[in-house]
Order: sequence, then C-alpha cells, then structure tokens
Amino acid sequence: MFTHLLPNSDSLLRVTFSDFAKKHFLKSFQKRYKGKQWELTEESIKQDLARLRIGSNTIQETQQIDELYHEGEYWIAKYDFRIAGTKQSTKTSGNRCIIFIDNGKNRCEILLIYSKTDLPANKKETQYINDILEKEFPEYYHIAR
Repeated sequence: MFTHLLPNSDSLLRVTFSDFAKKHFLKSFQKRYKGKQWELTEESIKQDLARLRIGSNTIQETQQIDELYHEGEYWIAKYDFRIAGTKQSTKTSGNRCIIFIDNGKNRCEILLIYSKTDLPANKKETQYINDILEKEFPEYYHIAR
C-alpha cells in the first residue's frame, strides 16, 4: 500500500492530524471503515506522507501528491489515498487529505481528510479547501493567497 520508496536518509517527516481534521473528518472515516480496515489505511497515510521528499524549491509530486500552494519552506498539497482492502485506485476513490508541510521543522500536518462525496454540492473542491483554510487555518492561509 505504501507508494513512496524509503528515502536514503533517516530524515522522515513527523506526520500529525490537526485537531480540526480529527474533530470534523476523521471520525466519519472511522465509522465508515471499522477496525483493521481504517487502522491500516491511517497507518499507510502516515507512512506515505512521512516519506515525502522536498527539494530546495519543489515537493516530490507523484500520482498521489499535487502541490496546491508554496511559499518558502512551506507547502500546502493534496494527497490522494485509498481505503485498505478496496479495489479502487487512489484517484478514483475520491479520498483526499490536504496537508501542510513545514520543511524547516521536518513536519507534515494533515489539515483536512475527506471524500469527494463529503463536499457541498454548491462548491468546487478548490473553493471548499480555500474556505476552510481561511476560516480554520489562518496561520497557513497566507500561503494560499
């Protein structure tokens, strides 16, 4: 399930979920996918994101990682994932994380975790992301402007 190769160095990103992601999104995934299925998925997400490589001015873009915004040593990116045990690809599953990467502090914070079916009908995905960043993460929103 892990899609990134282990890096040559021991420097892995420290991956955490934001309080907002835990409160508003994580619980719904835990309810939908009980027990081991979600536990494996969550561990896979953390391991995959920990292995991200960041160059001097670029993030390692893959089929699962899309850079949304970048300023200095900070990135906001979209990460596609699939649920363990399902046959869907990461792209077609519609499951996403919006992540904040602080390369200077070697950390990655999962700001949002959602399925495309969770999006409001009257908003495009990018607008939904920007609205939540502005309201819930003003300390990171300046990167998106």
